[in-house]
Amino acid sequence: MNCALIGTSKISEIHLLELIKVGVKNFTLISRNADKGIKLCNYYKVKYPKINFIFSKKKILKQKKFDIIDICTSNDSHDIYLKYIGKSNSIILVEKPIISLTKYKNNYAKTLEQIYSYSDKIVVCYPMIYLAKNFKRCFKIKKKIRCFDFIFQTGGRYKMESINIDLMPHALSFILSFFSENIFYKKSVNILKVDVGKSKWISQFIINKIKFSINLSQKKGKKTKLEIVCNENKIIRRTQNFKNKYLNILYYNNKTKIINNPMTEFFEDFKKNKNKRIFFEKNKKITYRMMKLSSQFMKIR
Repeated sequence: MNCALIGTSKISEIHLLELIKVGVKNFTLISRNADKGIKLCNYYKVKYPKINFIFSKKKILKQKKFDIIDICTSNDSHDIYLKYIGKSNSIILVEKPIISLTKYKNNYAKTLEQIYSYSDKIVVCYPMIYLAKNFKRCFKIKKKIRCFDFIFQTGGRYKMESINIDLMPHALSFILSFFSENIFYKKSVNILKVDVGKSKWISQFIINKIKFSINLSQKKGKKTKLEIVCNENKIIRRTQNFKNKYLNILYYNNKTKIINNPMTEFFEDFKKNKNKRIFFEKNKKITYRMMKLSSQFMKIR
């Protein structure tokens, strides 16, 4: 397989490494920053001598056929590349969110409709769907769930409402996977409160008589940390590099458990189902519903 990877950020490198694992042998790295793109290309040529890496400008997307086009740029530029690519037979991977609500606000649905008219093989990356399944295996909840807190801290650069744009897809996809897909499709959402600060976005809402709290924060230099509280039960996930391996570790009930990397699980699922229409249709359905919910939180604010 060959892939056009757009972007030179940390997340684009994570995608690159996962794509190598699922069999991509040829990469075309695309970036507005030529120096950074070429440097990254040369670095991976040395690290993976059996994989082909070249650098190019975005016009190559119009000139060459790619099996996969992977968009890992800033949130407010995803739509620019999706529209530039236009109608395509390539599989198009997009780092979440698919488009920025701060950019399109109430017109997001029309923009999504336009983007999906170009291709029926668009898939947005939601690793939290896979992480939630690991959390669920650890919880031994016998009582009915009354409250559920999602507390997520990262070292990102976004501020105020942009934190919601960047991290809310993680929170909502986790909740969707932990409970069931129907929780967002058949139940109304009663938003109680939205509290926005320079480095935080906190929202509270009720679905199906369950009180949810989503506490999102970003501050440069902070380590990523996820904490889930379900009734009185708590699980904390931390990540760390150990011998060049990226570990996901759960802490709960005085126990420690190493779990699979959810990003790896997403790409393994992608490899397994990339030729199945239902895989893309399900992802599209999830994307529409989560964009709608995120938009509602923005309006409340």
